[in-house]
Amino acid sequence: MKERGAILVWRLLILLTLLGSWQWLTGIKAISRTPGFYWIDPFFVSRPSEILKRFVYLASDEVRLTIWQMALSTIQSTLWGFVVGVSSGFAAGLLLGRNDRLARILEPYIIAFNSLPRIALVPLITMIFGFGLLAKIVLAWTIVFFIVFFNTFQGVRSVDADLVHAARFLGASEQQILRTVVVPSALAWTFASLTPSISFALIGVVVGEFLGGESGGGLGYLIIQSLGTLNAADMMVALLSLGAIGVVLALGIKQVEIRLLRWRPEYRNRA
Repeated sequence: MKERGAILVWRLLILLTLLGSWQWLTGIKAISRTPGFYWIDPFFVSRPSEILKRFVYLASDEVRLTIWQMALSTIQSTLWGFVVGVSSGFAAGLLLGRNDRLARILEPYIIAFNSLPRIALVPLITMIFGFGLLAKIVLAWTIVFFIVFFNTFQGVRSVDADLVHAARFLGASEQQILRTVVVPSALAWTFASLTPSISFALIGVVVGEFLGGESGGGLGYLIIQSLGTLNAADMMVALLSLGAIGVVLALGIKQVEIRLLRWRPEYRNRA
């Protein structure tokens, strides 16, 4: 408990130092006799005090689309894309990890599709699925699927052969081996990919919201709208909100990982 408290205190100190330095440097002119020159120009990054004012305004009923509605739209799309990507990537990783011939047949196609820059797929996805929720989910899926797939595939291939042979020696069927040996061993590899996956899913959704405009909603729309009006405060509200959402989602996944893998030695004390 003391260690956790110390870590939390250090995190808060770093945050307060960064915010205080930001506020101070955006208020001090770099060259006193030259107007408009600051150590950090508030025109581009605004100031924490102004960002807080804009956040309060965007969270109020004075705006047609509040920051809460935009954040909820982004979170909803991210979670859907994440869930679909993880489930399909895990299933595909298990299937190909246990079937060497099928894996070799599909290998060039998997590599080819994974090599495509996801940003290049955005126009095609929007042409097919429009600018709504489904397009953002598909875009997030194209990113999450391969991250989870490759980790799960490697995890299945790395299962201790002695454990498999011992299970067969004790009379376990292939389904029982899959359920009691392969899946638990592969889960550690899969969970290692979930934290970056949720971050990349969030990135994919925001990119989709860039093109979706108000119909797509979300914090990506707020960023694009802020760019059009050169409103740095609103843009920083969106960026900081995305950072906070990413941290909360990653911490939530980490807690699930600790609980589901508490049987592993490295997770026992943390659980």
